[in-house]
Amino acid sequence: PDLGDGGLHESAGEEMIALTSRLREAAALVNRINAQKFPVMLTRILGKLHLRNTQIFSDAEREQLCEMFSLNATDMETVLQACAYVFEQAAYHIIRPDVLSEQLHEAGMDDEHCEAISTVWAESATEFVGKLKQQTMSGPLQLSGSQYRLHLMMGESQLSTLQEPTALFQFALGNPEASAAADRVGEELVVEFSHSELYGFFQKLENIQQQLDRLS
Repeated sequence: PDLGDGGLHESAGEEMIALTSRLREAAALVNRINAQKFPVMLTRILGKLHLRNTQIFSDAEREQLCEMFSLNATDMETVLQACAYVFEQAAYHIIRPDVLSEQLHEAGMDDEHCEAISTVWAESATEFVGKLKQQTMSGPLQLSGSQYRLHLMMGESQLSTLQEPTALFQFALGNPEASAAADRVGEELVVEFSHSELYGFFQKLENIQQQLDRLS
């Protein structure tokens, strides 16, 4: 897509990236990262994000990132997943770099890190979206398994009640018709739903099921 004003969506107040509690948590962690070194990691993520069955960073590289950014392994994984999620959503909605920066700022990310992400996106969006389109032409992935767990966020005070309970779903995707065994294995997709989002999702599934029933 063209990265000019005519090629990417206007925000028009629409929240194209869901500002979940997990994304806000990741934004707070990103703010602690060295902003000068952050773009190097972002470029690596965006450069390999389209590849299936490929680990973007090796275990040794993840340890180096933890040391470089003074984060533990769990927090580092949260940051990596969040960055990948942001780029995937930006590609899906074809979001302009400035709009992407605005939405990340709303999630709690500071100006310096918002600018880093939007700059990398502006430089590589066209190439990344093109690679995703190439993959789509090879055939859709199919659901081969799923798991879920609850994610409970505590309030700021220890005396406060639980806030923002969410459900995390992990979907295993694969392409059983692929010629190469590695391509048949597919990938894993993690999705977070709030109570209202989950209810809306199941309503859509119910509608789809009813339409399929009418066709059968």
